[in-house]
Amino acid sequence: MRNFGLAAITLSVALGACATKPTEPTVTGAVVRMAANPKAPSVGYFTLKGGPSDDRLLTVTSPVVIRVELHESMATGGMASMKPIDGGVALPANTDVKFEQGGKHIMLYYINPGLKVGQTIRLDFVFASGLQLQAYAPLRAAGTVE
Repeated sequence: MRNFGLAAITLSVALGACATKPTEPTVTGAVVRMAANPKAPSVGYFTLKGGPSDDRLLTVTSPVVIRVELHESMATGGMASMKPIDGGVALPANTDVKFEQGGKHIMLYYINPGLKVGQTIRLDFVFASGLQLQAYAPLRAAGTVE
């Protein structure tokens, strides 16, 4: 009977280990601030939360946006500027990477004109590992801070 008890404990531990799946990267706090001019690009912010191993965000797309680009704002010599990020954004294991005002962000060009502030759009994230995630971002008015 003792061997049976030990086998049951071993099986229980093994099943528990199988049920505990390693976490994957996630996207939290996604929001899109609409441009005041509908012909200008809108801007998106979110936080990437790294999983158990290093990865790299390659692209963000949306079925209701013509083009999405990864960008970064910076200040050089007292002048603010912005440039596209080539090659994606590193996501180290177990680390948060924030896409926020004054830093990394996404530029969304030509959002479907039928969409209005208060609605939500889907954002699709593609990583170098092959992982693909979806997040839903509420549309906010130009000039709002969140």
